[in-house]
Amino acid sequence: MHNNRCRGHLKSIPGVTTVFLLSLLSVPLSAADHDHAHENQDEHGGHEESALVLSAAEQKEFSIELRQAGPGVIQKTLDLTGEVIVEPKRLYHVVPRVSGVVLEVFKHLGERVKSGDLLATLSSRELADAKARFVAADSLLKLANSNLQRERKLFRDKITAKRDYLKARQTQAEMSINRQSAKQQLLALGQDEQSIQAILRNADQDLTLYELRAPADGVIIDKHAVQGEVLTTNSRSFTIADLSQVWVNLTVYQKDLPLVHPGQDVLISSRFGLTGQEISVPGKISWVSPTLDEKTRSTTARVVIDNSQGQWRPGLFVSAKATIAETPADVVVPLTALQTIAGKAIVFVQHPDGDFAPQPVRLGRRDHLQVEILDGLKVGQSYVSQNAFALKAQLQKGEFGEGHHH
Repeated sequence: MHNNRCRGHLKSIPGVTTVFLLSLLSVPLSAADHDHAHENQDEHGGHEESALVLSAAEQKEFSIELRQAGPGVIQKTLDLTGEVIVEPKRLYHVVPRVSGVVLEVFKHLGERVKSGDLLATLSSRELADAKARFVAADSLLKLANSNLQRERKLFRDKITAKRDYLKARQTQAEMSINRQSAKQQLLALGQDEQSIQAILRNADQDLTLYELRAPADGVIIDKHAVQGEVLTTNSRSFTIADLSQVWVNLTVYQKDLPLVHPGQDVLISSRFGLTGQEISVPGKISWVSPTLDEKTRSTTARVVIDNSQGQWRPGLFVSAKATIAETPADVVVPLTALQTIAGKAIVFVQHPDGDFAPQPVRLGRRDHLQVEILDGLKVGQSYVSQNAFALKAQLQKGEFGEGHHH
């Protein structure tokens, strides 16, 4: 027993086969033909074309997107190639402020870190010496302050000479300078106020312990610190990159230099997205190098793109289309709206009653995204702009199954 209700079913006129209707697509319609078609439509109360009926739920399932036909711009573009790189100011080389032996590593290659996260700990004799000097300088200052208070009181009571009071003041000033110098050295070695106060409270039990922390948010893209390794102040222990925004360096050869300039619209594309699908993003050229490479006779044009989704990895090769001219057109549709039936270009239009039908169109100029329609589609007419291939598939199902209706 057959189910007479099928998805995306065809509505056709009695006595006119789908094959014949599709053959009509091979003949471009003149204005008179269009008028005659409308007359036939009035006589039969339906559409001359094979019509597809899809419910709102089926349109959603097939991801059918509709658009009103209207004017647009056809672009002339210049093809370029390039590479994604890390924006230099978002690249951080983490170097220890002191030499020491790595005690423990907490973060590893590929991990995301936040500013201030603990990367590794070192044991540093240099840091221990600096902490000891600060503790000694702090103690001597406290002693000098106490002695100055005593000498000041004795001088006011005329018990001691002014010479002794002035000497105590000089000693206190020297001790204050020494303490401040020792503190500045600790700050230069990466210690903060909290760490310095911990030293004075004897809370810092291990004077040799040095903490290596992340200077900014980002991803660890390089790592050289391993347990037991000796790191110096020249050692790049970690490299952290903030990849939320990246640069694309495009290669521009000297013959194309007159066509490229800052502010120019560019579409960046790559076939190697995270999911294996092609990805693209619009951008603008922000800078063009004023010099040429002596060997390749080319220069660099820079595009800054958002990478909050992490799709654009540094080192990725990309292609680009830079817009060098724009021409207006009365009716423009995206290339995704075009389908081919019987060797002819068609666009699926939606009639006022909601049915869909293939409409032959004559094409004009095109670019990498859009095509001009010279005939067959009027301004304001509703057409399928995305996933039109789903309708073509349903139409072909109806054609092949026409001889089996019950």
